[in-house]
Amino acid sequence: MIQKIRITLLLSILLFGFTNINAQMHCRSTLGGHLTPFHKKVPLLWAVEGTMAPGIMTSPITGEDPAMLNGGMLIGALDFTTKKHTFYVEGGYKNWKNSELTQPVTEFSKHLGMRQAFYGYNGDKTNIKLGLHETKLGNYFLIDERILGASLDQEIGAFTLNARAGTVMDMFARMGRFCGNRHLYNLITNDFTENIGEKGGETNLAGFVINWNPNYKKPIETNNVDEFSEFDEFSNSDDFGDKKSKLVANVGLIVYDEFGKIIPDNKLYLGSIIDFNLPAKFGFQTGAVYQNMNLNNTFVYIAALNRNVTWKSGSLTKMEVAYIGKYNIDNDAVFQPLFSNMFLGEIMRLDATDFPLWKASINHNFPGKLKFNIGLKGVGQIEANKTSEIDLEFGMKLFNHAKITTIFSWVGSQALQEDIYMGRLELRIAF
Repeated sequence: MIQKIRITLLLSILLFGFTNINAQMHCRSTLGGHLTPFHKKVPLLWAVEGTMAPGIMTSPITGEDPAMLNGGMLIGALDFTTKKHTFYVEGGYKNWKNSELTQPVTEFSKHLGMRQAFYGYNGDKTNIKLGLHETKLGNYFLIDERILGASLDQEIGAFTLNARAGTVMDMFARMGRFCGNRHLYNLITNDFTENIGEKGGETNLAGFVINWNPNYKKPIETNNVDEFSEFDEFSNSDDFGDKKSKLVANVGLIVYDEFGKIIPDNKLYLGSIIDFNLPAKFGFQTGAVYQNMNLNNTFVYIAALNRNVTWKSGSLTKMEVAYIGKYNIDNDAVFQPLFSNMFLGEIMRLDATDFPLWKASINHNFPGKLKFNIGLKGVGQIEANKTSEIDLEFGMKLFNHAKITTIFSWVGSQALQEDIYMGRLELRIAF
């Protein structure tokens, strides 16, 4: 079995020209795409999704005696949406089993959990969420979390404001044992990212991003819309759009704070990210964030190049390569936003504390009913234990309700005595 995993990884790497690729896989849940009305006259939608995830992984100590991995989840959702208002609830049951690779014991867990429960207002230029919900803060890598609080997105001409405020508890946090799967592999030791509060107010966040779009053009109001409708396809074409787009695509400024009863040192983040439109339809993102914290003052900077290619067949290829660096003001400073949750790598889940990092990815989606996709991704530490991981993922849909995903991973690190090989299958069925 292990030899087959090694051969598969090697062939896949050669197939893609030995490109060391990104790590964080996309969310594989299909729950949102199966929301179905209870009745045609009632705007109440529902969906249920079940997941089975068996796998096998070699031991980080001997490279032999592979461990069997297993996990499952059953989640359900209710969505009541009118023209501008939404009430959404999502929760479920999860179980997982991990044959401990570093200890002679076997851990097993069963528990219920709530993922989201919020009210949303969906206006023309204003969007608001109140309650328990998933959220990010613009294109920044500081927040990717579930919070109990409020999110506001407001458009003001060429500017947009994204504001977030709330508390995070381990019972629903993305990195928690109900929502995450780091515990499934059991290779990551506890660190400060495990210090999420058990009660509201113990670990909190608040911040905002202001984005400016230099390509913004004020909409022209006219009463003769139909007269020009035949020209709509030209206004959205790539040939005309690229020539009119400016070099700078977006400029963002951020102010973000983490605080709470069990956060000993207040953490303030200030930064900016600039997106560029490059020739040949390449996108380029660069920026820097400053962490102001007692004895942990540091800068983190990012440079990311990406390109999407749409083929005549209808296939879509997405490519990205990025470097995230760090410059310390205080000796041995650690960049440590609690709620970044980049989770780079299927197994290692590298995050902000592991900067500097490189990451790259190539994903290809084929047309057709099966919606077959393949992704090769990788991530690596520049310093510390110089941990590297390569992940290969295949996925397809069956009968409109089932999704099968196979994942093969390789991990090498100075912190491990042997390289790790893992293979895992995910079967999701949703109605």
